[in-house]
Amino acid sequence: MKTKVIILGICSIIVLCGCTQQMMNQPSLEKLGMISVIAVDYVDDDTMKMTVIMPQPAVEAMKHTQVFSIETDMIHKGIVEISAKADKTVTLRQLRVVMFSEEFAKKGKMKEVVDYLYKDTEVRSNTFVAVVKDSAEELLTSEYPDKQNTSVYINNLFQPRMYTYFSPFTTVHEFIYDQTNPLLDAITPYVELKNGLINIEGIAAFKDGDLSYVFTQQEGKSIQILRGQNNLSVLAVTLDKDSSDKEKVVLEFIRSKAKIKSNHDLASPKIKISLKFEGTLSEYEGEKDLANKTELASLEKEISKNIEDDVRGFLQKCQELSIDPVGLFESYRMQYKGDWPSDLTDQLLAKAEFEIVAETEVLSTGTLK
Repeated sequence: MKTKVIILGICSIIVLCGCTQQMMNQPSLEKLGMISVIAVDYVDDDTMKMTVIMPQPAVEAMKHTQVFSIETDMIHKGIVEISAKADKTVTLRQLRVVMFSEEFAKKGKMKEVVDYLYKDTEVRSNTFVAVVKDSAEELLTSEYPDKQNTSVYINNLFQPRMYTYFSPFTTVHEFIYDQTNPLLDAITPYVELKNGLINIEGIAAFKDGDLSYVFTQQEGKSIQILRGQNNLSVLAVTLDKDSSDKEKVVLEFIRSKAKIKSNHDLASPKIKISLKFEGTLSEYEGEKDLANKTELASLEKEISKNIEDDVRGFLQKCQELSIDPVGLFESYRMQYKGDWPSDLTDQLLAKAEFEIVAETEVLSTGTLK
């Protein structure tokens, strides 16, 4: 019995010594440089420009954010080079956002970098990714005088909020999932520096790893609706756009529901999309008396028709571009025997017929006249 106690004591000492030694080898938080945002720009086929920012917590610091930029051929190698420049040990444990220039994404390089970050144990899977219209570095090196600091500003920008539900804020995990899904093409926010602020201008869509097309914000709402986004912030609709008597409608606090049904016929695919919306009418410009139930019902039908036209136009563009950012053929794969061929989604999309039915219910018109 004494022998067992002695052996157990020796093992405990060894374990404790090992843990203590490991803790001694770990730098303290004060000695760590926490990279929060990375910007990647294209230089050539073998080289990328990597710019990083790190919060500067020291009260006496002149700036709240440190910026480092280097040219490298690999992310890890770049981190090592930045560590040599910085006064702290650099880590990716607090990485929040990674932005890629449009040129870099079009060259098909973005997938490689995101894949590396996805496999890095230091990087969280909910780190956001985005595409920048011109220089990604410029977004990190620009001054934003009315913001607390660049790191916090960019991090907050990519957090889903009430009025940005339309935008597909895409994480590292989601991007890799979409890229490896034979039924779906990946999408990310598309941002641009305008008038001293970062603006989400549209949705970048990828095909086989390359940036292929940028959808507008309005088309982005169609994507979110068809992907099953249950809550939408605002839906602004202009009815009879070509008429002098056009009406303008703004719905808020919208609950949406989308059902996609198919005939499971690979030779002649037909898809029926049923959409239902419930929301509060917050603004209205037009001649209808919304206190009249008949005229309110007429407005609801016009809104539904407008949504149907928007979704139909979006799907037609998807067919022209051979891009499916929605996953329209999931039910086909469920009935398919064997591995799904990589080009079968494109074949189905090219010849698919769509039936779109939307139903809109205005729950409240408030004090509108």
